[in-house]
Amino acid sequence: MRRLLLLLLLALPLSAANVTFVAPLPGAQAIGPQALEVTTDAANVDRVEFYIDGALAGVARKAPYRIAADFGTSPLPREVVAKVWSNGFRNSDTARVVTAALTAGENLNVDLVEVPLRVRASRPVKASDLRLRENGKEQAIRDVRAERPAAHFVFIVDRSLSMRDGRLTAALAAIDAELGQLRPGDTSSVILFNHVVARPRRIARGERLGRLFAEVSPSGGTSLRDAVASIASHERTYAIVITDGGDRNSLLNDESALRRISSTKTILSAITLGDASPFLEKAASNTGGTIADASAGTIRVELARILQDINSRYLVVYQSSNAAAQGWRTIAIAPAKGVTVTAARKGYWAE
Repeated sequence: MRRLLLLLLLALPLSAANVTFVAPLPGAQAIGPQALEVTTDAANVDRVEFYIDGALAGVARKAPYRIAADFGTSPLPREVVAKVWSNGFRNSDTARVVTAALTAGENLNVDLVEVPLRVRASRPVKASDLRLRENGKEQAIRDVRAERPAAHFVFIVDRSLSMRDGRLTAALAAIDAELGQLRPGDTSSVILFNHVVARPRRIARGERLGRLFAEVSPSGGTSLRDAVASIASHERTYAIVITDGGDRNSLLNDESALRRISSTKTILSAITLGDASPFLEKAASNTGGTIADASAGTIRVELARILQDINSRYLVVYQSSNAAAQGWRTIAIAPAKGVTVTAARKGYWAE
C-alpha cells in the first residue's frame, strides 16, 4: 500500500514554476541578431528550449538561460517561447512573448555593433544602467554581456634593430608565458615586422614562439602603421602590439591606418618600449584598448595586465539606426549613478 501511495504521489504534477523573459520583452522589436534569455525558479532544471514562431532556435543548459538568435529582417511580429524542462524531464513550464511589428514610418536596420568597455560597479551592469548615443542619436541597447566571448588574439611584434639588447627575446617569452590566459574557443596568431610586415602565423596550442623564432634577429627599419593595418578583423579580434614605438618606413599615413583598424570587431592595445606613439594612442583610444609603457624586464607584467583586463570586460551590443551615415560614427556612453565606465570604444568607421 505504501509503495502504491508513493507511486501515486510521484505521478502527481508539481506546482508550476515561474518562467520570466529577460529578453526580448513583450512589445519590443526583434530584428537581426540578439539574445533570448529567461529566468526561472524551477528546481533541477534540465534544459531550456527557445522557439521562434514554432521553430527551435536553441537550447540553454545552465544559468544564465540565454542563447543568441537571429530574427532576420522581417518587419512582422514574432512569437518567442521558452520551455523549461526540470526534475529529470518530468516537468515542463512555458513562457511566451510577442514582439512588436516594425511600423511603416520606421527604418529597418540590422547593423549590429559591439562596444567593449571596462566598468567599475558594485552590482552587475544591465542595459538600463547605460545610455548609448551614436552620432548624437540614442540607440537601443540589445544586450550587456559580462562574459567575454571567444575571440582571436593577434600579437604584433616589432623585430626592427631597435628591439635588440634582449627586447625581442623578452617580447616573445612574455607571449609564451601568458598565452595560458586565453580561454577555450580563443585562437591566436603572431605578426613580426621591421620595414617588412610578415604574414600572420597562427599559434598552435602548446607552440612556443621563442623556439619558433629562435633564429630571428632584430634588424632593419620599422613599418608600425603598415603592420597594424594588416590585421584582418572579420572576427572579434584583440590586437596587442609590442614595439619601441617608432615608425620610419610605413607606406600608410596615420589617417589611413587608423581607418583600417577602427572597425567594430577590433580592439587594439599596445606595449611600448621607447618613445610614446601618438598613432598607437589614437588607435587604442578609438577602439577601446589601452597603452602601457615597459622595459624588457616588465613586458610580461604589462602583457599579463592587458590580458586580465580583456578577460574582465563587458560587451555592449546594439543595432545602429544610422544606416545612411558613412565614415566615422562616434559612440558616447553615459552610465547611471553608481556605475563608472573607465574605458570604451569611441566610435568606428562605417563604409
